[in-house]
Amino acid sequence: MQHHHTPRIGRGFAAAALVCFAGAALANDPEIIFTKIATHPSSIVPGAVDPNGDPVNTNWRALERIIVSPDGSRWILKGRTQQATLEENIMLLGSDADLSTVNFAQEGLPIPDGVAGEVYDFFGSGLGRFNLNNQFAYSARARGGVNSVFQKVIVYSGGLVPTPADFEIVTQMGDPYTGLIDSPPNPSGDELVGNSIGSIHILDNGTVGAHDATIQNINSLRRPALFYDNDSFLQRGVDTVLGLDGVTVFLVTNLSGNTFYTTPDGQRWIALGTIDTGSTANNSVLLLNGQVVLQQGSEIGTTGVIVNAIFTANIASSGDWYARGSIAGGGVWAVVNGALVARTGSPIHDGATETWGTSFLSFDGNANGEWVLVGTTDNPDPALDTVMVLNDERVLVREGDQVDLPGFADDVFIGRGNPAVAAFSANETVLTNDGIVYFIASIHDGAGNDYNSTPAFATPQAFFRLDTNPAVACPGDFNGDNVVDFADLSEVLGDFGGAYDFNDLSLVLSNFGADCN
Repeated sequence: MQHHHTPRIGRGFAAAALVCFAGAALANDPEIIFTKIATHPSSIVPGAVDPNGDPVNTNWRALERIIVSPDGSRWILKGRTQQATLEENIMLLGSDADLSTVNFAQEGLPIPDGVAGEVYDFFGSGLGRFNLNNQFAYSARARGGVNSVFQKVIVYSGGLVPTPADFEIVTQMGDPYTGLIDSPPNPSGDELVGNSIGSIHILDNGTVGAHDATIQNINSLRRPALFYDNDSFLQRGVDTVLGLDGVTVFLVTNLSGNTFYTTPDGQRWIALGTIDTGSTANNSVLLLNGQVVLQQGSEIGTTGVIVNAIFTANIASSGDWYARGSIAGGGVWAVVNGALVARTGSPIHDGATETWGTSFLSFDGNANGEWVLVGTTDNPDPALDTVMVLNDERVLVREGDQVDLPGFADDVFIGRGNPAVAAFSANETVLTNDGIVYFIASIHDGAGNDYNSTPAFATPQAFFRLDTNPAVACPGDFNGDNVVDFADLSEVLGDFGGAYDFNDLSLVLSNFGADCN
């Protein structure tokens, strides 16, 4: 049975009082996992190798994509190393338990289950998704091997230490499709997988969902289409969907790439696309199980907010869905299960006088109906005007927040040296069911210098983990094991004068032997 949640729109006075009473001392701080700072160990790419499989000491050049499993136990990070152009693309498989990582796949290495000479070229922009069994399906481009079959869809069914036997190519360019209808007089039934299949995701029963805008042997006006295991169920120019009213039928005129995703049980799916309304002023839609739930030019519920565009949408394993976009006439909106939870001009959370600005950068939710929203506010200071908010309840992270990085003496801050540039990476914020947030944001020093790679490339990114659950007060426990002992003393002395000072040493000594379990 599907359970869909009432959006976390507000908790009222009780929640506000609880947060205020708990105090900032019980809040968790963002933890840096990786940076691009060449002189710091956090920039080293674990497990990187050369095409021969020999270990390479290299640093991050870019941190690009995060995918987290529904249970939050593991994650995939896609990025680029400082290696040569034909070796730089990499995916790491990480564990939430201890943040350990291994090389999952890298450009230039053999594709498991591929033919002789076939190596990874790059990975799909939408990458892939986990199911509830922690299987991971993803797309990749190959070079070498057979030239006409360079696009791959691969399923990984292993644990946290991959072996070649854990990977299986389930679809590749040139494989046959079923269920498609070509434009007469062209024959139907000869259509093949194209060179850019995307929206890859795997259901718990092993079925793989996909979107293909590059279908071979078909009229261009009859693609893209949506598939389960290469069998089409929704095709441009052929299939219809129900409108907002649940009655009117509309022809599908397009389906957007990397927006089609299904709950692991197969009960609910979403996709962005366009329908034939006779006008480009109201044809962009969000589909849920074949019915329009948001539409350009239409009101969101009875809020008075008219949709101008739908930017992104995603669906949790529970079937709860999250979307954001722009408002006709200006501004932005965010919706959970069809209910408006934030818009330009509304308070950033219950009781706040600060209001949302004109840009939302990222919006994600979990299977509990909880969500995190990253966006700009009306704060007059451009170095403080971007925030990450949890459930309309509280600010988790703000541009300008100081974050700890050993060896940098409290001189690392979230955001850019130029505060006019976005502080957080767009659409790279993930909230797990147990309240952990993974996100990518930029960092700089107090003098306004970005902490970028050497040589500088794109934005000065760092990869963070943040526990949103109330912290247990355990003064002096700096290594997080809920016991104040020699491990904490070693932690403080090991970076004394850097991340730690006399106040921290005093906390350890005055609480030595405390057990907070």
